[in-house]
Amino acid sequence: MNSLPRLLPALLGLLLLPSAVAAEEVYVIDELLVGVHAEKNLDSAIVKVFPTGTKLEVVERDGELARIEGPEDVSGWVDGAYLTQTPPAKVRLAALEAEKAALEQRLAAAESAADGEAAASGAAAPEAAAQLEAVTRENTELKGKLSDERLRAGQLQSEVASLRAELRENTTPPDARIVEIERERENLAAELEDARDRISELETRGSLASTSAMVPLVVDAYAWPIAIALLALLALAFGGGIYVVDILNRRRHGGFRI
Repeated sequence: MNSLPRLLPALLGLLLLPSAVAAEEVYVIDELLVGVHAEKNLDSAIVKVFPTGTKLEVVERDGELARIEGPEDVSGWVDGAYLTQTPPAKVRLAALEAEKAALEQRLAAAESAADGEAAASGAAAPEAAAQLEAVTRENTELKGKLSDERLRAGQLQSEVASLRAELRENTTPPDARIVEIERERENLAAELEDARDRISELETRGSLASTSAMVPLVVDAYAWPIAIALLALLALAFGGGIYVVDILNRRRHGGFRI
C-alpha cells in the first residue's frame, strides 16, 4: 500500500508517453503563410500565422485537418495540405550555408595547421630523422583531409546554387499573386455575365420561335370556324348597313320608305 503513491508518477508518465511519441515534426511548405485556427474548422478565427519553414509538431490528424503545436506555445488547427515532413528549400538552403561557413573555417584552420607542420618539419629535419618522418606522415594525412574538405565544400557550393535557383523559379511575391488572383476573378465574372446574356438571348429567341410556330398550327386547326365567323361578321355588317340607311331615309321623308 505504501508503494502506490510512488508508482503514480510512473503510471502517469506511461499514460502520457504515447501522445509525446505520436507527435510528428512537420514544416510549413515553400512560400506560404499558414493560418492556425482556434477550432477544428477552417472558418473559425485565426489565432496565429506561421511563415514558410516554421517547424511545427502534429499532435492529432482528422481527415485533411491537423492539430499542431508551434513556437510561442501556439496550438490550433491547420490545413494538412500546407504541411510537409521534408524541410522546404529555404530551410535546407540556410542549413547548407551554415555548414559551408563552418567548413570554410575548418579549411582555413587546416591550411594554417598544414603550413605550421611544414615549417616545423623543415626546422626539425636536422635534429631527428624519426621525428621528421612522423611529421611528414601527419602532414600527408592532413593534406588528404584538406583535399576531402575542399571537395565537400565544392559539392555544398553546387547544392547552394541549385537551391537558390529553385527558390528564384518558385518564388512569386505575395502582391503579384494577389493581383493575379484578382485579375482571374474579374475575368471569370465577365465570362459569367456574358454567359447570362447569351442564355437570356437564347431564351427570348426560343420564346419567339415557339409563338411563330404556333400560329400556322392554330390557323390549320380552326380554318373553317374562322371562315364561317368572318362570313357571319360580313353578313351582319351588310345587314346593319342596310338597316341604318333605311332608318336615315325614312327620317328624311317623314317616316315613309321610298
